Amino acid sequence: MSRMNGKQSKRKFNQEFKDDAVKHLIESGKTTTEVAGELGVLCCNLRRWKKAYLSTLDSKVSGGSGKLKPSELEAENQRLRKELKRVQTQREILKKAVIFFGQENASSLGL
Repeated sequence: MSRMNGKQSKRKFNQEFKDDAVKHLIESGKTTTEVAGELGVLCCNLRRWKKAYLSTLDSKVSGGSGKLKPSELEAENQRLRKELKRVQTQREILKKAVIFFGQENASSLGL
């Protein structure tokens, strides 16, 4: 941001840019920090835009349909991404354990 008379000038972003930034954040699966860095915006702004975007979508979803609201879907996606990462880490550990114990077994049998 440029400085004028010792103060930072505020950058204005139109609604289309904000919506596109939030869509990119949601669809990419990247962290808010990563996307904010890519776009050159502050993380707090991107979080605020996401909250407003999801709130707008939530208000468009009918309440009695039994469907999850977009904000609930996003929370579920985040939970599932964390679970996937945890399970992938466990799988990698198990792969290494199989290799390690397989080699140990083979050497104890004289193979």
